[in-house]
Amino acid sequence: MDDALAMREALALAARGRGNVEPNPRVGALALRDGEIVGRGFHRAWGEPHAEVEALRDAAKAGARPDTVVVTLEPCAAEPGEGGKKTGSCTRALLEAGVRRVVYGASDADPRHRGRGPGLLRAAGVEVVGGVEAEACAALNRPFARWLTLARPWTIAKWAMSLDGKIATRTGASRWISGEAARRSVHELRARVDAVAVGFRTVLRDDPLLTVRDVPGPSPLRVVIDPEAALPLGTRLVQTAREVPVLALVGAQAPEERCVALATAGVEVLRVGASGEVAGSRAFDVAAAWRLLRGRGVRRLLVEGGGRLAASLFAADIVDQVLAFVAPVVLGGEDAPTPVMGEGVGELAQAWRFPESVVHEVGGDAAISAIR
Repeated sequence: MDDALAMREALALAARGRGNVEPNPRVGALALRDGEIVGRGFHRAWGEPHAEVEALRDAAKAGARPDTVVVTLEPCAAEPGEGGKKTGSCTRALLEAGVRRVVYGASDADPRHRGRGPGLLRAAGVEVVGGVEAEACAALNRPFARWLTLARPWTIAKWAMSLDGKIATRTGASRWISGEAARRSVHELRARVDAVAVGFRTVLRDDPLLTVRDVPGPSPLRVVIDPEAALPLGTRLVQTAREVPVLALVGAQAPEERCVALATAGVEVLRVGASGEVAGSRAFDVAAAWRLLRGRGVRRLLVEGGGRLAASLFAADIVDQVLAFVAPVVLGGEDAPTPVMGEGVGELAQAWRFPESVVHEVGGDAAISAIR
């Protein structure tokens, strides 16, 4: 099998990770022995093993020892913890596996890591060939390249809605629109993000825990957008703040006594400046809040509600991905809430557009992942 043909097959594998790995790159890999494929792998989800490791494991299951690995992106060299990395070095894995030839497509878009892996491989005597189907490999990872330019977390807006676009009935009932399988997948997603955020009104209405349950994995940082620091001390979030961290993002105008009360209960409180130039403005600057989160180490953020918070995020142009679970029910009602409230756009040309989308079935629901 020639390099170009192998790379095109690796590209098809890489595309299978779309919707689950962002903002990390989508990567596919083939392990070969004497020109024959003995292992396949792709990056399945953010924080899980990279494509090269998956391909090597696949080859090992078949009892094969590959001499060549073809991968759509240059092998990483960073170790866990370096730059927020969660998985081990693929370069090290390739060397330990005794691979003698590595063919890659695109260079790493991150200048901090570009060329490190190939350089280490060459220094160890491995033949390295780069730039095979490079344009197609780079195009597959446009979201990754865009994320590198952002000074805030990759933001996923998640909601469950009916066929007619409602997230609750006109009386506010919302449990449960989506099915059990969809809810389980949300818990799996929580275990793979750095933080999960909700608006203050969602806490008042639903009193959520926002922890990971019924699936393996750690619970993320729990964030509440609470401009007035009015989060009730009796909510489950506050009551469990010493077990799983809770961060309240409050406005510049939030009363000091409320901030102290939350901090005394174990909630971390961060003040966010007002938007605009008007002295004494009470408007909450969402973009500034998101920059604070990035500075705190939040790279991937899941937003679970509500409609007003989603509206402010779209208005600030800081939604990178939408994950919508669509249940096969119709709720009706002109007063029933929708996923994105606020004024919305006045013209179709102003709509927030997500050019990539993936649809799959989760139990009896449809899950639509749309990516910018």
